[in-house]
Amino acid sequence: MNPIEKQVELGREIFELNVETVRKFAELGTENFSKYTELNQGFFQKLPEIRDIGAFVELQREYGQTLWESVQQDLSAGGTIVREAVEQTGGLIRNAFSSEEAEVEAQVAKTKAPSKAASNAA
Repeated sequence: MNPIEKQVELGREIFELNVETVRKFAELGTENFSKYTELNQGFFQKLPEIRDIGAFVELQREYGQTLWESVQQDLSAGGTIVREAVEQTGGLIRNAFSSEEAEVEAQVAKTKAPSKAASNAA
């Protein structure tokens, strides 16, 4: 495979990886939207039941804590997606350049081998 074909293949693989990463982020965003909508609906449904300020403060504390924990989980999930994408991209690039280096070394070895054989024959 010539260097141009290798670069095209690398570009295609990175593009596919990026598409998959964006798809994962879109799925995460959709899940988060649904989760936060349900969270808000649940707490708004409890509001009419509130009869005193203590219950309202407790509901607000519970809502804030639940929201904070959800945001932390979502950020962690997003970070995991990014970390995996970076690791995979690094692997693709290392693989592309290591195979390129191996081919160059093989070609250098081929060019040196005949000259040694010719010098030994003489």
